[in-house]
Amino acid sequence: MQTRAKENKMVSPYFLFFLIHSSQTGITVLKYQSKIIKGAGQDAWISVLLIGLSMHLVFLMMIYILKHASEKDIISFHTDTFGKFMGGMLNMMMVCYFLLAGLLVMHSYIDILQIWVFEGINAWEFSLLLCIITYYLIAGGFRVISGIAFWGVIIPSGLLLSAFYLLSYSEYSYLMPFFNHGIKDYILSAKESGPLFFGFETMLVYFPFIKNSEKSRKWGHFALLYTTILYLVITITTFSFFTQGKLKLLTWPTLTMIKIISFPFLERFEFIFLFTWLLVIIPPICLYLWASIRAIKLTFINIKPTWALFFFLLCYFLYDSILVDMYFTQVLTKLFSYSGFIFLFGYIPLLFIIAFIKTKIKNRSIRHNR
Repeated sequence: MQTRAKENKMVSPYFLFFLIHSSQTGITVLKYQSKIIKGAGQDAWISVLLIGLSMHLVFLMMIYILKHASEKDIISFHTDTFGKFMGGMLNMMMVCYFLLAGLLVMHSYIDILQIWVFEGINAWEFSLLLCIITYYLIAGGFRVISGIAFWGVIIPSGLLLSAFYLLSYSEYSYLMPFFNHGIKDYILSAKESGPLFFGFETMLVYFPFIKNSEKSRKWGHFALLYTTILYLVITITTFSFFTQGKLKLLTWPTLTMIKIISFPFLERFEFIFLFTWLLVIIPPICLYLWASIRAIKLTFINIKPTWALFFFLLCYFLYDSILVDMYFTQVLTKLFSYSGFIFLFGYIPLLFIIAFIKTKIKNRSIRHNR
């Protein structure tokens, strides 16, 4: 079966920057600070920096794996390496991970809308609206998703200017003393920082849709660097705004900071922030679902992608409508965190080692035949 992407469905290399960054930015950025401070305290920004830098190494491993796949994606790598049956099983496990991640983003956004803005509106109404938007975008194809990822980075970037407004309220003595925690504390904060950078693993599926993919890796590194700097700025701003004691008690630190911003013509700026954030959460949802459907399409050729998309969105709708308790959000978050760490820091290095060994054996065999 021919699985290579057609030229008219591919996007320019620089879109990799927007695809990776948009997939790493979601609801987590609004509430992660109170979690990472439990380890290294005011030094937790170091853990954020280290995790961000480690993603460049994971990215290079991904590129190496894709380079040695017949169709330049992880789906074909699974099949090439483990066979049709075992490779198909691994593809389905990856699909489950992507579906879990997309569900968490949608569920968390609905949760925050009900808490901060529309307390009296049922969850199923938000879920139905988001599912319709998602279906429309994914049905449009990968180029449409890339376009919404582009605007999902450009437009919300204007909200970053609000950080300058908060500088006058900062107390930088809250960041001191520096480097007064043990290795165990930094590791604990790094563990809580990890989910901030999850999401770019969908690149393993959509990479064949990037033109001149060999030359696009620099855009991937730029995206990871930009994400790291963004989270570093938000972390330091938050730590200089709240005391550690108060920060530990906050569920949504970023929104709590934004709440103090007001204008003569606009009292509740956080409402504008949350509505604009829809452009931030839609790209990762679409990428996770699109990657899942792509994997199913290439693994089970008899399953129509449209029906698979409809089924997944129906499951999303039912979950978001019925399981609205905070407990289920916490369960989803823990599952995603654990599975994400296993995938990025366990499975990807394992595939990298396998690809490296395969290449060495292949090269040795070629030299021997000569």
